[in-house]
Amino acid sequence: MTTKTARLIVAAVLACAAAIPVARAEEKAEHPYIEKLRHATYDVASDGRYTETVVHRYQVLQESMVERYKMYSISYSTSIQSGEILEAFTLKKDGRQIPVPPGNYQVRTSEGRNKAGPMFSDYTSVSVVFPELAAGDSVQIRYRIAAKEPMFPGQFSLGTSFSPFGLYEDVRFTVRAPRDMKLKSEAHFFEAVPVKAEGDSNVFEWRYANLKPRRYQEEDEGIWTQQEVPSVLVSTFENYEAIAKAYGDRALPKAQPTPRIRDLVRQALGSETRPREKARVLYEWVSRNITYGGNCIGLGAVVPRDLDVVLDNKMGDCKDHATLLQAMLAAAGVRSEQVLINAGSKYDLAPTPVASLVNHVMNYLPEFDLYVDATAKDIPFGYLPGDSYSKPVIHVGAAKALARTPAEQPGQAQQKLHMTLKVAPNGTATGTMRVSLKGLAAAYVRAGHRDMTAEAEREFVKRELSSYRFRGTGSLEKGDTRELGDSYEYAMKFEIDNYLRSGSTGSLSFYPVMASPMPVSNFWDAEDRVTATRPTRCHGFSSAETYDIQLPPGLSLISMPEAAKLRGSLLDYTASYEQKGTAVTVKREVKDKTSQGICSPEVMRDFNKQAAAIGENLRTQVLYKRKPK
Repeated sequence: MTTKTARLIVAAVLACAAAIPVARAEEKAEHPYIEKLRHATYDVASDGRYTETVVHRYQVLQESMVERYKMYSISYSTSIQSGEILEAFTLKKDGRQIPVPPGNYQVRTSEGRNKAGPMFSDYTSVSVVFPELAAGDSVQIRYRIAAKEPMFPGQFSLGTSFSPFGLYEDVRFTVRAPRDMKLKSEAHFFEAVPVKAEGDSNVFEWRYANLKPRRYQEEDEGIWTQQEVPSVLVSTFENYEAIAKAYGDRALPKAQPTPRIRDLVRQALGSETRPREKARVLYEWVSRNITYGGNCIGLGAVVPRDLDVVLDNKMGDCKDHATLLQAMLAAAGVRSEQVLINAGSKYDLAPTPVASLVNHVMNYLPEFDLYVDATAKDIPFGYLPGDSYSKPVIHVGAAKALARTPAEQPGQAQQKLHMTLKVAPNGTATGTMRVSLKGLAAAYVRAGHRDMTAEAEREFVKRELSSYRFRGTGSLEKGDTRELGDSYEYAMKFEIDNYLRSGSTGSLSFYPVMASPMPVSNFWDAEDRVTATRPTRCHGFSSAETYDIQLPPGLSLISMPEAAKLRGSLLDYTASYEQKGTAVTVKREVKDKTSQGICSPEVMRDFNKQAAAIGENLRTQVLYKRKPK
């Protein structure tokens, strides 16, 4: 391309951009950068291959953002794609264009030793550094990525989405596909341009601008559906079952038990014959023995590795974990299915079936109606990671493909806390806080404790005390961190220098001196909570706390909180406060009965109302006085 041609193209792009509305100065001031131009065109072949051509220009508005946005990178899978940056330049505020010089490019390739194939990724990345970039300037890049091979033969699916909080002036999404290719599509907040014919192709185009971005509020917390996000989805897949079949056609043959798999299963199970226990033992074997290693090599993004490779290296991605577990379960006579799920924040499946919306693989055991995810390390058998509950899933190779994972039930999350605390006449205190956990919290805390050194444990307790404004030291007594069960217990011993302030009178609150995963005190500020305007992830739990407090001689309590017994549709709470001489015993218990997994705004309003009543009791302070010396 000649310089003159490049200038003509840039001039055409700039002229096109000038024809659309632009953000006003006061709107720009709130944002670190503006998406001035983003045009993406996809030329699709009949076999599913496509070429992506992107023109992207953004303006950096804040000096502090210059370093972050002065570099731009593209990447592509070398074995099945080619890529190139066609043009890149800095556009100064005064209109000058400064091309990116050859020395400002960085190309990184991934390959094995002695030209052997790579283990994890064959991606090539090309980065450019824009010269002379300052606040108020823009950068523009044009690049092309072309597929040599389709990800799914004969199929094309793509989705793009944008933040409703971002400032966009000109976004265009174009798909040019063969006329006989049947495309499903949907767009939200984009304007669809009438389809036009070009030779043997149909051209679909959508346009979007957001000159007055939404301002983030607390009410925006919660689950955003696909329809609430500016987005375009395009696909040739007839339905989600077709996606499951396309994945399964290449994955399920790899899940057949081999002699090596059968020998491995016999060794792992020993004399175990109970079906559910066999499933648990094999799940734990895969979880413990197969570390995570991504597969970004060509079709490896959607096709599992051969299981011999996984076993030889004791490593694999989610597809490899699920395929290996399915093969091992089959060798043990336990039926299972692979399941596709979204690993992010999607809790709905859009009407247009796009493969990238189900980007994680796990397993389902029909005999026990149980979902398991061996890729999620430290998660006990019978549980899922917290963000995998109440989500739509696609079963691979099953008669009924579409389903939903269950909600996390209140009985799956439990905590019991017992704290003993002895207060000295000078206001210092010593004690122990013991916590017993059941459920995901047990798994997460156990994992966090596993690799702590003795020094790290002491620093951890010191930091926990400090977060409650106590100056002190202590030690951590860990439970068995090698287990993979759903229960875990630990204790923290502590010495506090400033439990009570000096003076003849004062106040204190009855609370644990350190945090725990599911504290009753979570409801302390319930009345100040803002209810989201959209559905929210929710799950129940139970938490019971007992504090045995020994007060020093000469210190008397002027008041004690009133006992409480609250019963609601979503929350139950009991509290008792008893003093015998210098000994005080506090017992509190809360039961969150939420069971639906995803709560509507109406449910959350009711929940917060019931929680506020608990908070009122928790906030009651205790007044005390000391006898003069």
